[in-house]
Amino acid sequence: MRKSENYVSIDVGSHSTKGLVISKTSDGYELLAHFDLRTRGIDGGDVKDAIALRDTLSQLISQLDEVVSLNRTNIIVSSSCGKFTLHDLKKEHVVSDNEKKPVDEAMVELLKQSAIDEFSNNYQVLHIYPRRYVIDKVKSVFNPVGMNANHLEVEMTVVTVDRSSSSLFELLQDVIPQDFDFATSIVSGAEGVLTDTEKENGVCVVELGHTNTTTLVYSMGVPVRLEVIPLGMKHVTKDISIVFNTSIEEAERLLKTHGSAIYGEPSFGQQSVDYKGLDGRSSKSMTKNELAKVIHARLREILTKVKRVYREVCSGIPEFAPRGLPGGIVLLGGGAKIPRLLDLSLDVFKSPVRIGTYNTSANVVIKDSDEILDDPIYAPALGGFMSVVETRAGVQQTSRKEASEGFFKRLVEIFKNLW
Repeated sequence: MRKSENYVSIDVGSHSTKGLVISKTSDGYELLAHFDLRTRGIDGGDVKDAIALRDTLSQLISQLDEVVSLNRTNIIVSSSCGKFTLHDLKKEHVVSDNEKKPVDEAMVELLKQSAIDEFSNNYQVLHIYPRRYVIDKVKSVFNPVGMNANHLEVEMTVVTVDRSSSSLFELLQDVIPQDFDFATSIVSGAEGVLTDTEKENGVCVVELGHTNTTTLVYSMGVPVRLEVIPLGMKHVTKDISIVFNTSIEEAERLLKTHGSAIYGEPSFGQQSVDYKGLDGRSSKSMTKNELAKVIHARLREILTKVKRVYREVCSGIPEFAPRGLPGGIVLLGGGAKIPRLLDLSLDVFKSPVRIGTYNTSANVVIKDSDEILDDPIYAPALGGFMSVVETRAGVQQTSRKEASEGFFKRLVEIFKNLW
């Protein structure tokens, strides 16, 4: 038996690609390494230069492989690149035409597989969330296993990616040396920062990404709305570049080092910010307040569009209509690191808002890595790691259950043979 078990989680974004190596030992989980590379070859959320993207992925894989052998590692990859859709679906299974029989795990898996098969032509299924099971069309349950039935029905939420936009997945298959799980960043990010209580009671996750802003709403423990808004942080940097006549690279630096989502602070007008002109040589200056006005305008536009989605969801669920979602809004992504964003968000949403990080969740403790655990850009990679841990725990539990059942069946046969 190995003394440790290793996990690699990769998140491929339009702006940067992150990689984590986490090890499980007898002392718990430990972050062994983290990497953050600038993504090349993706523009507008789609693969536009396969060779450049392959170079980025190969570089990351090489760095990860120096830390841990990928051939003996659990790997998951998440991405914000692709056309993701949320579907509501019902599936049925006849357990028995005559006398009622107990529902087993195989029947439940058969229903899930039938959902995957339904989307196989045009979509790749990434996530399946059973909302409820119905026994014999009259009894609603959360877990039907072990219950006697003639007929079993499941209502589920399925998250897919359009196969026409899945060239990233094909590239990953070429670069990664073994099988891996694939997920969407917004779902992985949500799983990495939310608690079960928030998902059950209702919460809205907003990923402020480079190209897009993605909104995912949970209720009763499952996603109920997925919306992609084609505005992101690259539009903020483009505004800075145009207004102050500078390069995109310099605009990004200004946003990261001097940016603020709120303007009008008394001290901002007195703080001078120096930067390079479009030619890269001439020196210019502005006040921090002038920069904040540009940032504020675009961020308010983005958050206002998110608020429309949020209001639509709340108005469609009676218990949420008066006061909004109990869990409020949770912000992820690189945009969530802009100073004073919480102040702007509270003003826009008029609801509770927080920055989502792994340390705000109830997930397993990862030692000596607070810098990464408190960074919202690593939420999808950390959430991906958690999904693999939970999946493996479920498989091991099922295996132990089957082994136990097999033992008792053999024991019964032994006693039968004694008589």
